[in-house]
Amino acid sequence: MFGTGHPQPPYRKEVAMQIVQQEQKTFASTELTIDSPPSGDAAPPPDAPAIRFSVSYTLAEYMSILRAHLGFIMRHTPKAKRLRQTWIPLEFSVFAFLTAWMLDPGWARNTFAAFGALSFLSLPITLDLWVALIAPPVFFLKKRRMPVCEFRIDGEGIARTSRLGSFERRWNEVQMVRRYERGYLLMFATGGIPIPFRCLDQRQQEQLRGYTAGRGPANGA
Repeated sequence: MFGTGHPQPPYRKEVAMQIVQQEQKTFASTELTIDSPPSGDAAPPPDAPAIRFSVSYTLAEYMSILRAHLGFIMRHTPKAKRLRQTWIPLEFSVFAFLTAWMLDPGWARNTFAAFGALSFLSLPITLDLWVALIAPPVFFLKKRRMPVCEFRIDGEGIARTSRLGSFERRWNEVQMVRRYERGYLLMFATGGIPIPFRCLDQRQQEQLRGYTAGRGPANGA
């Protein structure tokens, strides 16, 4: 006789494990998460046309990507280190200001007041202030030296040509790829290259992601 038993429903433990695995695949919309392709065919084919474009960066793009990346670094700094970066300057600032307040007018009072101000300005909460003060002159200095940059991106790596010459890096030299609100940021051992979204169409963005995924997971992505 044929059996009449009904299929057993999945155990609660199995369902819970599936939910946990699904949640682990989610990622923030502001981060480029890079996974190794399961079948090795996620990267563009070797004969895919190179991505070519020229860009003249804007201050808004530069400051947006800079702020986002500094925020990323701060969020990923160990908690103990973040606490030291906050409490030590804060305590020194309070001590310096109190000492200056108790001293009579003079060079000693001015010195402690200056130390107190510098300590306060080194706190993480003043990051946006420093970006607003320092980033614009640095950007315009770079803009004067490199008004326009020409890029070529293919399966071998990325090349940038400007008035200062050529800068070339292979994909195995890219240590991190971040996706922020205004564009991508490719980080190397020293420095990085921002690539605004406006320079790439949808196909080129997918091609860039393929190049990165094809070389394996990026450190810190």
